[in-house]
Amino acid sequence: MTIPPPPTEPPTAGMPTPEPEPVAEWWRKDGPRIPAPVQPSAPDAIVHIPVPVGVGGPASMASMEETAAAFWAPVGRILSEQVPAMAAQIGQQVTQLMNETEAQRSAREQVEYEARIAAERAERDALFAAAGESAAQRAERHRVEDVLNPGHRRDDLVGMVDLLAARISETPEERTARLETERELDKRRRRAREDAERAAAGETPEQRTRRHRQQQLADKREAATRARRERRRAAREAGPSDRVRRFRRWCVLTAISAVGGYSTGLVQVITPGGPYVGLLLAAFGWGLDTHLRDRGRLRVSEVRGARPLVLLVLARIPVAAGLTVALGLGNVLAALPLY
Repeated sequence: MTIPPPPTEPPTAGMPTPEPEPVAEWWRKDGPRIPAPVQPSAPDAIVHIPVPVGVGGPASMASMEETAAAFWAPVGRILSEQVPAMAAQIGQQVTQLMNETEAQRSAREQVEYEARIAAERAERDALFAAAGESAAQRAERHRVEDVLNPGHRRDDLVGMVDLLAARISETPEERTARLETERELDKRRRRAREDAERAAAGETPEQRTRRHRQQQLADKREAATRARRERRRAAREAGPSDRVRRFRRWCVLTAISAVGGYSTGLVQVITPGGPYVGLLLAAFGWGLDTHLRDRGRLRVSEVRGARPLVLLVLARIPVAAGLTVALGLGNVLAALPLY
């Protein structure tokens, strides 16, 4: 087979040349020209046709209501489970607050508290027993825990209302007693911690007993001093009638001491020295009397009892004798029908 040679001219040779068309300004006048959709060449070709949102059909998206319902379904399920339980608990507490008496509430709280404390103590005992704790160590630990136990108080709505009502309705005397009780409990806790620390440091039972006895004596002295200061404070805050009564009592006791000084001859001995010697003796006696009366914290009018009064009169003889000589009342005492 022979291959013909290539043609010398292109196939378009001799055809008229098309004239160039002017540039159309359609983008400025008529806007863009949207070409017509191309029809598929095959009947089974896949063509994407845009569908508006919300139009039904198997390929359509879910509506806004369905999306919101799907989002809030778990929240509604959780609320439906939790809200009734919370409402029941609050209703139970309000019912207890409104209908339960104080004795019933205290008994129920005490039972719950004891049950919880017993369970916690049993758990701790099991842990310490596994660590090798002996029976004596367990008994000592229980004693310290009982001392350090601050009590129980409800931390819910009922407890808050009870605490608020107690603080509002308490009197100054009740508040003082409550503070004293809290102070005493705090002192016991501190001493229990001190006992544990000293026991760990090697303190013997005899030493602990001796230290406890000294602490008890110090507590008694502290209580007596506090009571005496409270009485003095109350006396200072008293009205004028109490002040007049105290002054009269002071005058009577001083007069009795002056009579005793005249009977013992102390007034006659210092009378030749004059008023200045009397003032000197009165100052010396006042210093001794103040020292015996807890440096002046115990007033003369506050002394009670036969024996304290006799001791007070005897201790104030130098004061009364010095005042008698300084004021020139020796002749008055000599004129009394007692001699």
